[in-house]
Amino acid sequence: MRRSGASRVRRLALVLALGMGLPTSGCALLLGGVAAGGAAGGAASARAGHEESHPPMSYVGSVLASAVYFPAKVAFAGAGAASSGVAYLVTLGQPEPAQTIWHASVDGDYVVTPDMVQGQRPVHFVGS
Repeated sequence: MRRSGASRVRRLALVLALGMGLPTSGCALLLGGVAAGGAAGGAASARAGHEESHPPMSYVGSVLASAVYFPAKVAFAGAGAASSGVAYLVTLGQPEPAQTIWHASVDGDYVVTPDMVQGQRPVHFVGS
């Protein structure tokens, strides 16, 4: 069975649309962020100069937990950053209230590490 030219064009357009949509979808960005965060955490602990050994499932748990935790923390930090700006405007340029809101929302952990999964280190959702 031969396909018509219009059918081929529609199929090509569908394949291109799906192929271009995947890299820009929220799911791809989320998974990329989780993978990058896990890699950054591993690199940071390697630079710290101490050897860490965790069971393989703690790494799996940290990636799965970060898949939920990371977007929640980013949303919280974004809302806090916006609130910090509003506080700065409302207080007519007083930096203290805005800085307090900023540090409480933006500081803290953005990924869950194997240490956190094993209970060796607490998770700091809210910064200091």
